[in-house]
Amino acid sequence: MTPGTWIGASLLLGRDVTADEPYPHICGSMLVGVMTGRPVHVNHRSCAACAQIAAAADAKTRRRR
Repeated sequence: MTPGTWIGASLLLGRDVTADEPYPHICGSMLVGVMTGRPVHVNHRSCAACAQIAAAADAKTRRRR
């Protein structure tokens, strides 16, 4: 079975990012919006890798309470 590909990260990074590797940080990247044609700066709030780290930290904090 061939693993899937993270499409958004692959487009931003210019290489195939397979689904069996962790989602890479794309924060700090600049892209052009497909519908608007406007440049978009990807911040940490829009980065799936940052969101995973924040969710793990939040879960750890909740367990301590």
